[in-house]
Amino acid sequence: MGRIFYTITALVGFLSGVALYLVIQPGWGVLLGVGLACTVGLLLRRKILRLYTALFILILSVCFGLFRASLTEHRVTPDQIDFYNEQKIEFEGVIVAADIRRDKAKYTVSTDELKIENLKLKIDGNVLISVDKYPQYHYGDRLKVYGELQAPGTFDGFDYGAYLSRYGIYSVMYRPWVEVLETGQGHFFRRGMSALQNLFMERINKIFPEPHASFEAGLLVGARKGIPEDLMEKFNITGLTHIIAISGYNITIIIIFVMAALKGLPRRIGFVAAVIVIILFTLFVGASPAVVRASIMGILGLLALNYGRQNNIHLTVLFSACFMVFWNPRILWCDVGFQLSFAAVLGLIYAAPLLDRFGKYLPETMGVREAIQMTLSAQVMALPIIIYNFERLSLIAPLANLLVIFAIPPAMLFGFLAVLASFLFEGVGLVFGYITWGILSYIIKVIELMAAVPYASVDIPGMRFWMMAGYYILLILVLSFFHKRAASG
Repeated sequence: MGRIFYTITALVGFLSGVALYLVIQPGWGVLLGVGLACTVGLLLRRKILRLYTALFILILSVCFGLFRASLTEHRVTPDQIDFYNEQKIEFEGVIVAADIRRDKAKYTVSTDELKIENLKLKIDGNVLISVDKYPQYHYGDRLKVYGELQAPGTFDGFDYGAYLSRYGIYSVMYRPWVEVLETGQGHFFRRGMSALQNLFMERINKIFPEPHASFEAGLLVGARKGIPEDLMEKFNITGLTHIIAISGYNITIIIIFVMAALKGLPRRIGFVAAVIVIILFTLFVGASPAVVRASIMGILGLLALNYGRQNNIHLTVLFSACFMVFWNPRILWCDVGFQLSFAAVLGLIYAAPLLDRFGKYLPETMGVREAIQMTLSAQVMALPIIIYNFERLSLIAPLANLLVIFAIPPAMLFGFLAVLASFLFEGVGLVFGYITWGILSYIIKVIELMAAVPYASVDIPGMRFWMMAGYYILLILVLSFFHKRAASG
């Protein structure tokens, strides 16, 4: 047992501790006592077996994970906006996030002043307000808002409060009265990116008809809220919602094709170019925490595909995951996108290499072989997470992915060119737009045909945590067996 083993033990222990906090919440005194005992054990490590050293490291790391998770416990105090939930209040604050949907809009407002019963109080916390789509407000607008403040509820078994808590939101307000007091507040970079994104969305809506416009917006900026509900349901049935959400899974697919397009260049140059594309794309869509996490996981996936066999990529993945979870432990509990991205990258590291013997029968053109390997390996790792969170399994997903995965990069590329060209020469923009429309039409047609297949998707309710644990234990054993077999043969 060397340093790498002990490091992995510590990282896995930390993640396990954060996850365990959902089950047990020990007091700080207990954690401190156990932690001190393990620390003493480590100081005496020369007199104990290495196995016990690993055990002490594991327990100490679990305690640290539990401690870090306990610090995220939200405590309601009079200086927090959610202290006044279930009351009609008036507050002021600045828009820090905007979500424009098909028929309505949602804005996250960072509050700083509260008026209640003719008293003005300094206040802190975020409120998610839901209003009509028009008039539209923008990032950096300072608002005065009046309405009934509510705690997020649970809808059809979906814990909306837990979902919003990862953004630090514990209050919502539906159809409030809103008045704009000032504009142009907030960070200048975020303002610029938000304005650029809005301009980009306007051009997309001008070039493409629906549902193609909303589909393309989902591909380019992750704004999938405008997609019609019936089409969105077909995405769910076919297991293709990941292509219209900015995730590490999706970004990695795109980068594979970027590197394929640069295949004639040295591998290192292609890798650097791909990373630059990810960074520019992240900045363009606003660099929200979710997109930044997705980009990090996408870069890790790229590392896994290109250098995973020569380096300890698993250490890089664990370090990155631990850093992100340390920064915000709630993403491990509530952020399904993070869970799926993390699972997808692990699939690239451990499952994808085992598919090489079957991949040799697939074409390498435009990175099709790597895309198929990545899709299947990611699905193997993400399967229980999907069932646990959505209580649904798409049986048609592997085939649907294979039929559309090659069309996603050109749909993004030509759509992006259509928007850029339309600013200079509208006619050229329309030419690229027609090409994009054709590609999008193909994807939508495949989704409609796949969704119509009997038993394309089946409901699997009742997935429990122990079932997920059993699946992953069995998967680890199977992958270990085949990796050892491949190494020996």
